[in-house]
Amino acid sequence: MEIVDAAAMRALAHPLKWDLLDALLTEGAATSTRCAELVGDSQANCSFHLRQLARYGLVERAPTTSKRDRPWRLATVDQSWSRVQPDESRSRAAAELERVFVQHEVAKLMRWVRSASTYGEDWRRAALGSGSQTWLTPDELADLGKRLNEVLLTYRDRLTDPTMRPAGSRPVRLYAVGYPLPDDGPE
Repeated sequence: MEIVDAAAMRALAHPLKWDLLDALLTEGAATSTRCAELVGDSQANCSFHLRQLARYGLVERAPTTSKRDRPWRLATVDQSWSRVQPDESRSRAAAELERVFVQHEVAKLMRWVRSASTYGEDWRRAALGSGSQTWLTPDELADLGKRLNEVLLTYRDRLTDPTMRPAGSRPVRLYAVGYPLPDDGPE
């Protein structure tokens, strides 16, 4: 789902909303009460942010037979937006959304770094951590991103179909970035 509306970008540019999306990605479906337990916030606050996410088509009510529980689920497992926007308002909204998203990803990475020693040796050996620098044209960088995305998509069905998950698997976050370095050297 490509987010193009500036109001939707501004709404998604909130750290709790990313935590809620992560919780629903892991749980499949969850009530606002369960989400509050998972993200460490109040049920009322989670309920408010889930309704906002629903307003922009990112989450929806999950089917239930319960008359009491009203679970939510992701409407899509993909959210994307363009850094290139047609006007200043959308450019600012996309930049803020990008900033919050990157902070969210870095926070998850730092959580792993702090807790890695609590995982088994097999997970510590398997965990990815790589950095590289090279010279690319914009077209080459775009092609590299497309090819990396294709590799990641080979495991997509496991997100929505638990029967596709192999024994011993667990949620793993994959985050790839590629960007031009500033002309004035390292900061």
